Amino acid sequence: MTTLLKEPPLVDLFGSLSGGVLFGDTELKVTTEETTQAVAAQRQVEDRLAAVEAFAGWADVLDADAMAVRNRVLDLVTAWESEAAQAFTDGKFPDKLFSELGKAGAIGAALVGRNNQPPLSKAAACAVMHAVEYGDGGLRCALTVHESVIQGLVRFGSAAQRERWLEPLTNGDKVAAFALTEPHAGSDIREVSTKATRDGDDWLISGAKSWITNGPRADVILIWARTGERNNAIRGFMVEKDTPGLNIEPIDSAYSMRVSLVGRVNLDHVRVPHSAMLPHAWGLTDINACLDYNRMTVLSGVMGGARRCLDIALDYAKSRYQFGVPIASKQLMQTLLADMAERVSLGELAFLHLAHKWETQALPRFEVSMIKRHNCRAALEVARMARTILGANGVDINRNIIRHLLNLEASYSYGGTH
Repeated sequence: MTTLLKEPPLVDLFGSLSGGVLFGDTELKVTTEETTQAVAAQRQVEDRLAAVEAFAGWADVLDADAMAVRNRVLDLVTAWESEAAQAFTDGKFPDKLFSELGKAGAIGAALVGRNNQPPLSKAAACAVMHAVEYGDGGLRCALTVHESVIQGLVRFGSAAQRERWLEPLTNGDKVAAFALTEPHAGSDIREVSTKATRDGDDWLISGAKSWITNGPRADVILIWARTGERNNAIRGFMVEKDTPGLNIEPIDSAYSMRVSLVGRVNLDHVRVPHSAMLPHAWGLTDINACLDYNRMTVLSGVMGGARRCLDIALDYAKSRYQFGVPIASKQLMQTLLADMAERVSLGELAFLHLAHKWETQALPRFEVSMIKRHNCRAALEVARMARTILGANGVDINRNIIRHLLNLEASYSYGGTH
């Protein structure tokens, strides 16, 4: 038995662009046996890729509490995804979702205990960031920077500072920014030139910061400035958004990570009390402790974005029919999906390996930088392959692939040099 299907005009590469036809209409015969084989091939792809997450080994490294938090995050970002395209286009910070993440116990989960319980594991922190970026890389970037401030408070803050800031920050009621990068210094922390000068019981801070994630939205900004103490050390100051002399300019032209909001921070004799200074942070070593945490959240988060691209591409390949069969039955599509699954799985295994080491020792900076470099590049490759599978639909913002791709395009650069 055969089914007659109408094949569209067959065109060459240039003809497809110009509308020219190389051959006329033809009839394509597809046998029932061929259709059955195509469906079987499609199911085989689905079954194999369904095992990818199990291969990564979440259940082996996350306890029940951590899995519960991760799953709540996935539920929240999945429900929000229908709003993501518009939020990205408008450059709108998702305040409601951010607060919901806090109430779900996802913010600072591995840094601060909640409800009289100890903090979650480092692997749980990575899993949460992976789940957040499954929704959006800009959202994860906002959370990364926010948690870098929480990390600074936990490790280097005073008891009074922790008392004042940790609860509203971990609940998602307040948003924080981490202001280190400067226009001319970039990733070279040693070239930071913002200065804080002692004036009685206060400090006067002057200088400029650039590409500060959360800057236009932040309720408080952790400003890093030189004070002239101990070899002109760089110290951290918690500066509230309405402090006189603090001016924040949004950078609206950036077309990546748009929901996190990025800005320039200008400080003109900003007066803060001595109590605003983190008392135990003294320079590059302590700043790098915050940045190492930052990079861990990046290298785990980008794999969440990559996994979302894989899921979208797989669903599309299974449902998109060409010439009577789903494109997932074609070997070329299966090769792309296999390449994507390989990169996602290896990236997840890499960050889980690092997270396991992180439980018992200081983060190995070389490995963190190397795996951040690898995962950011691999995740971007996955997004590009997903875009290929979706064809023209891949650049439709409402299909979500191009949003993830644009976010991942920037991931290789931020968080410092590799």
